[in-house]
Amino acid sequence: MTTDEVNTWGLEPREEEGLFGTRNAEIKNGPRVYKRASISLYGSPTSGEIRKEELRLESYARKAGSSEFDFDNPKDRWFCENGEIEKLIAFLSGAFGTAGRYRLVDTASASTTILSMLDSGDLDPGTLGKALAEHDDLAEVVSALTASASGLHAVEVATIARRRGALVELKRLAVDPATTETDMQAALEGHTWIFGGQYIGIAHRRNLAMLDEHDIPLVESSGALHIVELKGPKIKDLVKKYRSHLIVGNDVHQAVGQLMNYLKQLDQQGAAMEQVFRNEHGVEYDMSRLCGTVVIGHSRHVPDHAKKAIDQAIRTFNSHLTRVQVLTYEDLLNRAEMALRFEEGALA
Repeated sequence: MTTDEVNTWGLEPREEEGLFGTRNAEIKNGPRVYKRASISLYGSPTSGEIRKEELRLESYARKAGSSEFDFDNPKDRWFCENGEIEKLIAFLSGAFGTAGRYRLVDTASASTTILSMLDSGDLDPGTLGKALAEHDDLAEVVSALTASASGLHAVEVATIARRRGALVELKRLAVDPATTETDMQAALEGHTWIFGGQYIGIAHRRNLAMLDEHDIPLVESSGALHIVELKGPKIKDLVKKYRSHLIVGNDVHQAVGQLMNYLKQLDQQGAAMEQVFRNEHGVEYDMSRLCGTVVIGHSRHVPDHAKKAIDQAIRTFNSHLTRVQVLTYEDLLNRAEMALRFEEGALA
């Protein structure tokens, strides 16, 4: 096997879009086909946290009647991301010498530590807590432990404990008068479970340019999107007195109007957006007749009215909506609290 020179280059990051950088390598520059590999890093523009690594392999044919390659229209395209890349590298490096089932484990990870505990029979809540405290790779821990009944139970307990910690922090932020919608958005990142078990993740944001940075495009198990419009928890005029009744304030009406405009745009662009996500990310989203939720305000910041009266005003407002609902941070977090209690009861 001969060794050829490899032409590589990088692309400038677009951190405002969540793209931290791309490295490219020319695999083949032949008479009829050009092949290229690229690795891109994506993450949060606010925290700088890297959340996804993506490897893409693409090939391009020459334009008809031209000596140039048609880089706008790939002939073939394939990609993998995060742990899938590690599996591919291990396969190409000959790590899987014989047929069978393998597990990829980083020797410096918590997974290795806890797998050793399982093998020795020393896994208990105390040692598990210590291992998790020393590492921050819960996703790997889950993958490593779910192969055994005792390990699966331990992971479930540890996951609930972490979620409860996140919930405590979110509740603290929601009642703090200095908390902004940016603070709440940062605290909610990585915690889609807060919104309910029907959501399995967050859609690729960079293809949804019409959304504000504080909006969260949740993905349902069916592939449909659900847009969450986040506003601040401190909304003094969350509700107001009108004649003899309470009605929702102008901030609520404006947030709902903003979300309805997003849904209208997505309705108009649905078919095209589905094609974009399919081609660029290899995922199937259902963009037809999407729904959304506005999360806004907290009764703690509305001292002139009782929580029950606030709830009734919002419930009355919601009863006249079809594709949008309004929730306070208080109600959102209380629902998550009840879900955690249910899970804890099931594990008892």
